[in-house]
Amino acid sequence: MSGHRPITAAEFSHPISAHIAPIFSFEDEHGYVAGTAVLIAPGLALTARHVIESLFAHFNRDAWKGHNTQFDISIAQANLGAYWHVVNTYAWIGSDIAVLALRPGNDVALGTQINRLPMTVDPPVVGSEVTALGYPHTEIVLERHNITSVNIALSVTPTVSVGKVLEVHASLRDSTLLSFPCFSADATFFQGMSGGAVFNEQRELCGLVCAGGEGELSDRSHGVSIWPSMIIPLTLPPDVPVVPGIELGRSYKIHDLAKVGLLNFRGYERIEFFKHENGSDGVRRRHW
Repeated sequence: MSGHRPITAAEFSHPISAHIAPIFSFEDEHGYVAGTAVLIAPGLALTARHVIESLFAHFNRDAWKGHNTQFDISIAQANLGAYWHVVNTYAWIGSDIAVLALRPGNDVALGTQINRLPMTVDPPVVGSEVTALGYPHTEIVLERHNITSVNIALSVTPTVSVGKVLEVHASLRDSTLLSFPCFSADATFFQGMSGGAVFNEQRELCGLVCAGGEGELSDRSHGVSIWPSMIIPLTLPPDVPVVPGIELGRSYKIHDLAKVGLLNFRGYERIEFFKHENGSDGVRRRHW
């Protein structure tokens, strides 16, 4: 496999690192770290769907019983000290992607602007290089938490992993483990990096870490392609600055937000929606 290493001090202070954040949850004073999230625009982040499900399972909750998170989930911009509360979670059954609606969780977050992250509907090309960023082995070492603020200390190991793309699966890799659009690379994705960013050679977000080299997947790691997220409907959090055509309190697909410029999502115009024979909603990507 290709190389992996801790992020250097210079990389940790780079603006791109502010988009990558550990995700954790609390119930009362008990905290649990599950993986990594990627802040993509003001008030919005992405993570792997299975990361959210693991958070809910840890606290014996139903992950998708309505949109309300039912307990406290937060993400931390570790290089800034900004904490964000996850107020709602949204997902679609056809992909390992979840969208997080955020509100500031401390004073630093109140004064922090989340810039739009460049993204693409195109998966990386076989043979090209991808770079994954995430936070494996994160631990909560100090907890002082309540419903209005987060004041904790995290032990973090920001990690970068680089590899070559081996395969791209347009619809699914298999019907059980990775039954959604994804790609594999000869990179090492560690536990805790799940939900972290996978960038293509153009520095665009093209996927999220979803499976490392373990068990049946021991010879390679996998990223979930982010283009199916276009079908996910969500309601923007109330303090997000909006643009003409978007109203707070209404539900919009990720595609709608890209169309009006709230998201920097290259290729959104090549996304199409359709109905399956059973009446369920589907999404597809035109190559050109």
